[in-house]
Amino acid sequence: MRKLRAAAWAVLLLDLVVLGQLAFGLLMQPSGSGADPALRGLTVMLGSGLLATLFLLVVSSWLRSVAGLWVSLGCAAVPLLWTVDAIFENMWQ
Repeated sequence: MRKLRAAAWAVLLLDLVVLGQLAFGLLMQPSGSGADPALRGLTVMLGSGLLATLFLLVVSSWLRSVAGLWVSLGCAAVPLLWTVDAIFENMWQ
């Protein structure tokens, strides 16, 4: 159970790095041009999803629920897999 909890937290922290990079990209856009709606929407969607995943992970860790840890690991892995997929798509274009 310790390894599962550590893996879930590690994946969530990697997602937070991706969220930070998206937020930085959003903040570094020129002030007069207006923010890109797709980037802003993705940042808000990812942020709210990670907040829910963080809540699930904290509760699952506190209750020592293996099923909850698996669900939180799966929920945290989805945005990370999207990011890896986008990186590989951009490499071959």
